[in-house]
Amino acid sequence: TAFALGADPRAARAGLAIGVWWLLVPLFMVVSHRMIPFFSGSALPKYDVVRPDWTLRVLLGAAVLHGAAAIAGHAAWAWPADLAAAASAFWLSWKWQLRRSFAVRLLAMLHIGFLWLGVAWLLAGVQGLLHVAGVEALGLAPLHALAVGYFATMTLAMVSRVTLGHSGRPLVADALTWRLALGLHAVAAVRVLADVLPVGQAALLAAAALGWLAVFVPWAVRLVPIYLKPRADGRPG
Repeated sequence: TAFALGADPRAARAGLAIGVWWLLVPLFMVVSHRMIPFFSGSALPKYDVVRPDWTLRVLLGAAVLHGAAAIAGHAAWAWPADLAAAASAFWLSWKWQLRRSFAVRLLAMLHIGFLWLGVAWLLAGVQGLLHVAGVEALGLAPLHALAVGYFATMTLAMVSRVTLGHSGRPLVADALTWRLALGLHAVAAVRVLADVLPVGQAALLAAAALGWLAVFVPWAVRLVPIYLKPRADGRPG
């Protein structure tokens, strides 16, 4: 708001950094840390819930530090925190038994979405290390791995599950939902590659944009009518 009213352009940078690193990133990480093990324990037999507080502290601390560095215009120097967060996120994916989650597609959608968090932190850390070495690379790849890879795929997965559960429908991802989820991961990969590969950026950007529409239009067409109908199990709501 300050920037829109004529303040220094650094106000816009601060606003973006706060919105991403001090709001969305912590929000998505806290929900993931809480709900993915919970849903996994409900869906998989003999599942040991692993949710140590120290991992969340590392992830949240990294978000705070990266956000502060971004506000100061020195996000690349947050690479130690970024790499620590990447290690924590990948460790959680392993302890949460990503491979076993594929037995339940609706659950696998959440686990694969969370895997992008580790990728995003890793890309940010590598980009910071390269900057320290005097090499500028990767562009906005870390941000797109975070926003498209983590935020978008996790939103699709979580909203799909909550919609089915609170509308009295079976917690099962049908073939269309599963294909759309996988398609969105492909969109995220294409968007990240557009900032990584030295050629073909325009074509990759166009493919990512069209792929985004190809995923979210049918997904919305499938889910929106559910909100306009009574619960399938006859319960109030």
